[in-house]
Amino acid sequence: MVVALTEGISGQLGTTLHTALFALWLAYEEKKDCLVMSVQPGRRDLEAYLTGGKKRYKSHPEEGTGIEALRKLVKAGFADREGIRECVTELGGHLSLLPEQFYNTGQRTLRDYREDIPRMLLELEKHYDYILCDVGDERGGLAPEVIGDAGLLVRNIGQNTKGFLQCFKESGTCYPGKTIFYLLGCYDAESKYNMHNLRYSYRELNLMNSACLPYCTEIRDACLDGKLLHLFEKWQKGRAGAALTDFFGSLKKAARRMQDAGRGGMGILEGGAYIEKKGNEA
Repeated sequence: MVVALTEGISGQLGTTLHTALFALWLAYEEKKDCLVMSVQPGRRDLEAYLTGGKKRYKSHPEEGTGIEALRKLVKAGFADREGIRECVTELGGHLSLLPEQFYNTGQRTLRDYREDIPRMLLELEKHYDYILCDVGDERGGLAPEVIGDAGLLVRNIGQNTKGFLQCFKESGTCYPGKTIFYLLGCYDAESKYNMHNLRYSYRELNLMNSACLPYCTEIRDACLDGKLLHLFEKWQKGRAGAALTDFFGSLKKAARRMQDAGRGGMGILEGGAYIEKKGNEA
C-alpha cells in the first residue's frame, strides 16, 4: 500500500517526521516490509533525520543510488527485487530508504517524474507492504501523482481550528473516494482543543480516522542530530525514559489506527475488540 503523508493544512509542521516515525514503527515493531521516501526535490530532511545525511551507522553503511536510479530502472523494465535493492539504503531487516537523489530540481525533473512516478510506485508495491511517501505540500509539483496512486492519504493538521473547515471541504471535493486519515502533531492534551473536544465539535473527525502525536523534545533533538533511528533502537532496548515511553505509546496507537483506516475499518486491537479507555481516547 502507498501511504501519502501531506500537509493537510498549509504550513503544518511534522509531515517528514511523521513519515519517518510510522516507517520505523511498522518495520521494527510490526515487522512489515516498508520503504520510506520523499518526493520533494531539493530537500533531504527525511534521510537526514534517519541517518544524519552523510553519516552512516555500521548496520547500514551502503547508500543506495536513489530515486533517479529507480526511475531509470523502471523505464528500462528491470525493476526486480535485486535491482531495487541497488537503489535503496537498507536501514534494517524490514526498512528501506529510497534516497532523494533527483537529477536536478528544474521543470524537466517534474515533467519526467510526473510521467514515471505511477509506474515506480506500482513496482515498489510488489516488494513492500507499505511505501510511506513524504509528499509535503499537497499543491507541490509531484503531489497529485503520488496522492492519486495512494491507498491512504494522511493529512497532517494541528490543533489550530482556523483551517479545519477548508481542510475537510477539500477532503470531499479534491479527494473524492480517497481514504483519508487526519494526524495531529505536536499535540497538547491540556489544550481545550484536545481530541475529545475536536471530535465532538467536528463530525469529520472520529476514532477511526484520526490520531495524535505529542511534542517530544528528545524526538526533535534526535532529528536535528540525525539520530532518530538510533533513538528508536535505544527505546526498543529499554534504555529510554518515561517521556519516550509515553511518546511511543502514542505512536503505536496512531500507527494501528492508520493501518485500520487503510484496511477500511477499525480492525481488532486487543482482546478481540477495538476498545478505548475512557479519558484516553486520543
